[in-house]
Amino acid sequence: METMLATKARQDFDQKLQATLNNHLASILKGKSKKFNEFFSEMLTKSRKEFDEMFKRTYGQIYENNKDVFYELFEALSLYFEKGKIRLDKSLDNFFNNLYQKMFLVLNSQYRFDDKYMACVSNQMNGLQPFGDSPIKLSLQVKRSFIATRAFGQALNIAEEVVTSMLNVPPPTVCSHALTKMSGCNVCQGRVNLKACPGLCGNVMKGCLAYHSELDTEWNSFVDAFGKITERLLGPFSIEAVVEPINIKISEAVMNFQETSAQVSEKVFGSCGKPRLGARSAQEINYETISFGSRSKARNQPKINQTPLEKLINETNAVVRATKNYWSLLPEKMCLDIEETVSSQQENNCWNGKSRNRYTEVVVAGTGIAAQADNPEVKVTPAESSRQTGKLSEQMYKLRMLVSKLRNAQNGQDIDWNDDESDDEDNVDNVYRGDGSGSGDGDISSGISQHPHGPIDQEGSGGDDDEDISRGHQFTKSPTMHQPVPTGRSPTSSAAPPTAAATKASVTKAVVTYLFPIVVVWLGGMFSDW
Repeated sequence: METMLATKARQDFDQKLQATLNNHLASILKGKSKKFNEFFSEMLTKSRKEFDEMFKRTYGQIYENNKDVFYELFEALSLYFEKGKIRLDKSLDNFFNNLYQKMFLVLNSQYRFDDKYMACVSNQMNGLQPFGDSPIKLSLQVKRSFIATRAFGQALNIAEEVVTSMLNVPPPTVCSHALTKMSGCNVCQGRVNLKACPGLCGNVMKGCLAYHSELDTEWNSFVDAFGKITERLLGPFSIEAVVEPINIKISEAVMNFQETSAQVSEKVFGSCGKPRLGARSAQEINYETISFGSRSKARNQPKINQTPLEKLINETNAVVRATKNYWSLLPEKMCLDIEETVSSQQENNCWNGKSRNRYTEVVVAGTGIAAQADNPEVKVTPAESSRQTGKLSEQMYKLRMLVSKLRNAQNGQDIDWNDDESDDEDNVDNVYRGDGSGSGDGDISSGISQHPHGPIDQEGSGGDDDEDISRGHQFTKSPTMHQPVPTGRSPTSSAAPPTAAATKASVTKAVVTYLFPIVVVWLGGMFSDW
């Protein structure tokens, strides 16, 4: 019977702890995280749809023929929020570089360009700044807002994982004896419904949850860091201020290029050389067919005191803020039902561990391992602590790392989340830049990425330029999109290193060139003497 009572006491403790942590904390954090992720995904989807509608209306067929560039940008943004495995600044650089080359081809469609020439065009971008300062501004805004937004969502996930993992942290071994004394021994005296004295419950729970209470310092640091990243999201790092008007900001960049296109093309031709004309001469081109439309202005919408997303962020922060000192107060939460049942006037009518009377032992004031040295019910020895705190240390480390990442996000710095998902950075980069191959001899379609939402039409050999122009300068066979090469090397030269065969041939040629005159003179001298 004593063994059964001890088992029952431990089971009741475990079930109550699980209900307190899972139902009252972990489930709330998980629910807020899910709601936030869903809300953000819907906002990004809506922004993408509005972007598509506006650019179709403004740029027409030119956008339709080249919309894969814009789709890939949104895919990169979505992939970062989901995986956190790509560099946002690199993705934005790739986007603007590809957009620059696409627009250059459209604005100069009377010419023919091969891969080598487009590589030179790509390397002129940083010096020419065809989009003005739009790429720099947008990259900074997107980077810091998306980093802060993902940090906010991931912080909820990690915090929920920590709470769930704390259920696997075992109590001290002497806890089982104390639990049996508190809720089992009264049964042997026939006092089944007699509740334990609040002081007894407090000492037992503080001892049994000594390891859990040690998490309090790290958890409070997380709560503070979470509050600061919330302030950023509601202020300068607002994700709504970046995602919703992104169509306007990119359209402004396009217009900047259009207004300076003549100067940009002239400078490119001066650096890379005059390209060859296509089937039609420049005089026959009707430039009105490649007009990019007029500047789009941001819609003046009435100011709302608090948007739905801001409301959700504030509510989530309030929930997290309410958990400050949660782990040091956990023993009290576990005794809450006893304290409500046994009032101060009934202190003599409770189970003190031995009989129905007042609990006379000193109630431990503090929580945590060190404070239990004087606990009359559960004494935690240093030797036992060193053996049992492995899982606790793991959760403390997780919270410290999380706080560090939240502080980085607060400052707009990159974060390495080390997710379990496969690394998608290379995949995203390859979508933007193609394979970088191409001989410049006309076979250049292999470098263009295929996009599930509608690839660029690559049919045709490029021989019928009249048909291309009549269809709104559709890129029927575009050169590979290039990324800038390091300075100090001619952009029009081949980037491939010389092969071993080529090096050997060069050496042989040099030797022959040097020795041939000597041999001829020597042979001539022999014949002269003869």
